[in-house]
Amino acid sequence: MNILGIHIDSSFIRTCLLRKGRQGIEIRALRAVSLNENMNVKPLYINGFKGRITSGLSAKDFLIRTMEIKVAGSRHIEEAIAFQSEALSHFKPEEVITIPFLGKKGKADALLFTVPCDGLKKHLTQLEEMGIEPDAISTVPSALCHFIRWKFPKLSEAFIIDLGSNETTCALMEKGELKKSHAITKGIDGLLAAFREDRKKILLKNEIEGSAKQSDLLLLKPGLNPHLSGELIELRQELAKVYYSFTRGLIKPVIFTGRTDAFIHLREFLIDFSEGECPLTSEEQKFAVSMGLALEQTSPTPLQLRQGNFFPKKNWARMGFYALTLLAASVVLSIALLAIGLRSTSLRKEEMLESLQTSSRKTLLTEGNMEEQIDQWISAIESNNKEYPYILQAPKASEVLSWLSGHPLLEELKNEGDPIDVREIKYQLTSYPTIRSSKEPFLAKVEIEFDFKSMMNARKFHESLRSSDDWIDSTQEISWDALNNGYRASFFMKNRSPHVP
Repeated sequence: MNILGIHIDSSFIRTCLLRKGRQGIEIRALRAVSLNENMNVKPLYINGFKGRITSGLSAKDFLIRTMEIKVAGSRHIEEAIAFQSEALSHFKPEEVITIPFLGKKGKADALLFTVPCDGLKKHLTQLEEMGIEPDAISTVPSALCHFIRWKFPKLSEAFIIDLGSNETTCALMEKGELKKSHAITKGIDGLLAAFREDRKKILLKNEIEGSAKQSDLLLLKPGLNPHLSGELIELRQELAKVYYSFTRGLIKPVIFTGRTDAFIHLREFLIDFSEGECPLTSEEQKFAVSMGLALEQTSPTPLQLRQGNFFPKKNWARMGFYALTLLAASVVLSIALLAIGLRSTSLRKEEMLESLQTSSRKTLLTEGNMEEQIDQWISAIESNNKEYPYILQAPKASEVLSWLSGHPLLEELKNEGDPIDVREIKYQLTSYPTIRSSKEPFLAKVEIEFDFKSMMNARKFHESLRSSDDWIDSTQEISWDALNNGYRASFFMKNRSPHVP
């Protein structure tokens, strides 16, 4: 699967072409072009490109917040999140799109991404002007977290700072996932403009970037560079506010991405920075967002902001094509199965007719087609169909014992501390059909000797035998005798449907 991540950074487009295959993830190409030269990027996603295209919204174009999930099961969790998000939001539902992002299963909270429809429409329009139709839209902070997690799998928490051309993106990653984000409306272009203002008498416009890359900010003299010093101090103060707001005083690893090579020691000047075990090359820093956007699409649950009215039209067409293909395949398969079934039925009928003709000494078949001859045999069998009288209809002894052991009254008396004391059980067939008397019915008689501690419980059992029961035949005699040391009862069982014992 090929994935193209597109990051619009002011007047530049940074793209990452990624391929996910059996051997893992491979970065195929990284490219940065000016918006005025956007034709150079088109071969990546037009000529022979068959894959997903993804882009990301700036942190200033959406609102992110955490919401606790108060649903025990996961069956209706998305409906519950949508209901709670509408209740907590002060936006008009028709003006925003709220996407709940659950992330890993079993989490107790979810992230809610609230995006104004106008902002999403503006982003899509900007891409459309460049001839780009993205399949998915995520966010820059989410892409940064996916890039860092891919680059440093063991790192679960970090404060990420992406130095863009016109804005600086801050993202807090906890447990490998995005938690908070913020956009500062100051970027590298603003620093270079301030640097140019300080050096406009000695440097030409095309020499600004080259000279800036040779300027060490740790040796910067504010008196000689008032404009640049002011911009740097403001940006450093904004970063400090965001850092302490996000971390609440806790120490988090800081990772810089973006155009960090604009000045020497830019990262160290802006914030206390320790690279530690998280080194990134200059190319990885500049393409961190576009790489993260592509990497996010390889995860099981990528963020997708193109929903509802913003769902890609080409995906609707693709889904329609797949649906028609599936319908056509279903029709063809159904016709094939029907033909196979009819052919199989025809072969079985031919075998049946041949078997009947060869096994019968005197055929009863008249002239006619195969269907008519088989119907004649069926009519002949039904006309001579008689119930076989010798199949046992009385309940088996094991069934009688099972019924007696599970009798509701006996179970109740047992729980009350007066179980039945069975001393003897006799089961016999007093009547059954024979060759000479095939119409003789099955009569199964049960005789039981027992005792109870309480005479009242014995009377209750006697009444239960005389009452209507699915097992006892009340039309036959039910006898009851009081013995010296107990009771004797005899009764007949009802017959069941014929079955082979």
